[in-house]
Amino acid sequence: MMNNIFRWIGGVLSVVILATGCYDQDAAVDLPTYKKRTAITCYLSPKDPNITVELGYTKPYFGPQDYEVPRIGDAKVTITDITAGKSVKIPFDSAIMLYRIRAFALPIVNEHQYRVDVELKDGSIYFSTTTVPPALKETDLLIGQYRIGKLEANNWGGQSVNVAIELKSGTTKTGFYYAPKFNMVMEDGQGDFYGSELFFSNEGIAEGKSSDTLRYFFNDRIFMDMGPGGGTPTDPLILHECAGTFWVMDEGYKERYLRDLQVSDNPFAEPVLLYTNWSNDAVGALGSYDWVEATITP
Repeated sequence: MMNNIFRWIGGVLSVVILATGCYDQDAAVDLPTYKKRTAITCYLSPKDPNITVELGYTKPYFGPQDYEVPRIGDAKVTITDITAGKSVKIPFDSAIMLYRIRAFALPIVNEHQYRVDVELKDGSIYFSTTTVPPALKETDLLIGQYRIGKLEANNWGGQSVNVAIELKSGTTKTGFYYAPKFNMVMEDGQGDFYGSELFFSNEGIAEGKSSDTLRYFFNDRIFMDMGPGGGTPTDPLILHECAGTFWVMDEGYKERYLRDLQVSDNPFAEPVLLYTNWSNDAVGALGSYDWVEATITP
């Protein structure tokens, strides 16, 4: 009997040793072939006093990393307002390592189409186009239905309240994307104010609907902080206002914004495929956007 037990233990140890030995072996893996690509980024807005183009090369993902960006400073960069039929060259500013010109040289106008052309010293040519979104007005976003529940004590000695609120758009346009970034302000029974950020699905970005209304829904439990004088909030809570910024953007700006969020402040994020709308296999984006600040009340 004892011999059988020792034979069984010996067999188990052999399996463990063999398994451990497998993990100790090194494996040689060939890294993916790296192909350097031209990288171009440009975002246009009627609110931006400058027109800026960032031009450089991509860097290998594997291997030693540093913060140095391989810039290109000897290219020919031109922007054209296709709608107005006017072009200007954008000079390279060595102080900031970017191509930049003041926007009064070529005003960025809502609903105008623009094209950016880049010609490198070796003759490589890249271009992309964007149509600047329509302008927004403060009245383009309204508060729809909403509900604020009663305060409840939580397990941490504070209070919380269930809140449901709908924001709805006015006129929007298909082919552009709209996103509200707003804070809600509530007033309690003592006249003190409490704020909370409103979060919507997909970062609140939704494509416009030329013949319908965009609706954004927030439904969550809000944990209340102390009031201005250090006291606790009291019922009834009422919705005082929503204040923030209503954004509109084209597809190029929207795609880069959403994809950059995948890796922002996340050291464990896997590499993502960068969006690009440039010709000739360049990476990066030409995009455009606009916004309006608004305070809306029930």
